[in-house]
Amino acid sequence: MSLDRIGEMHIVLAGDSRYAMQLATTMRSAVEANRSGRTLTFYVLCDDISPQLRERVHRSLPGPTSVRWVPVTASQFGHLATANHISPMTFARLTIPDGLPPDIRRVLYLDADLLVLDDLGSLWNFPMEDAPVAAVLDSLDPLIHRNDHSMAGVPRVERYFNAGVLLIDIPRWKSCGVADRALTYLAMNPASPFSDQDALNVACDGQWATLPARWNFHNHFETAIEDLPPNARPGIVHFVTGVKPWRPASCSVNASFYGSFRDRTLFARTRFEKLCDVPKNCWYRLKRSLLRPAWRVAVRHWGAARQS
Repeated sequence: MSLDRIGEMHIVLAGDSRYAMQLATTMRSAVEANRSGRTLTFYVLCDDISPQLRERVHRSLPGPTSVRWVPVTASQFGHLATANHISPMTFARLTIPDGLPPDIRRVLYLDADLLVLDDLGSLWNFPMEDAPVAAVLDSLDPLIHRNDHSMAGVPRVERYFNAGVLLIDIPRWKSCGVADRALTYLAMNPASPFSDQDALNVACDGQWATLPARWNFHNHFETAIEDLPPNARPGIVHFVTGVKPWRPASCSVNASFYGSFRDRTLFARTRFEKLCDVPKNCWYRLKRSLLRPAWRVAVRHWGAARQS
């Protein structure tokens, strides 16, 4: 049987009520980029998302798009630590095979803090050989392998991937015991700096396929995506770290670009809300320029510890 099951693509996301807007925006971007006409079926691993909020997310998507909500109790991950800007629902991706129909053999996992800018067809059909996952090498990888302890606590794996975009072979994932190995690592290292991303890297050490970097572009700090020619834009831009384009405090160069996608959902901000962001943004920029020397900003951009 073809990998795309008669043109069907299975996409998994995870989130709670605080990330409903981001879920809607990410899914909206994927649907808009779906120029090949494949059937996209979204599986949302969720906790604490009301029926009304689910309907609002669903109605944010154009066309007859299928969204299936898979309940996951976030409290089961309460003993595991994450960065402040990361929801405990990030650990839900370790449970991906559990809530899906048993005949699904391949899924594409996407974090909710990203935008899909190109048709996902070539990514979906990427040859994985016998690997349980395919991912993009994280730009932290060179820092992890340095001997200056700049990335203390991050596991020294053969190669370190970013877990925000994962192409997953379900049978191989199960036969390799990826989830069990990841959970064992987290039980022994509950404060690992990048939590489940570290754990997945340990569980898949030396056994993952490398995706082209365009499918998980990280350098959104200084790169204004909307200024790039369409043919030079990445397939997926991933807003890693706490610098999120929907937060005025982030002063993101991609705030308006992200907002253009959000505005096409039922989570669009009103004109008044946008106007209120202007003084906030000016204040945050002024505060940063006064309190942060230029060299600190440069170092932050160069060696920022990125979370999936």
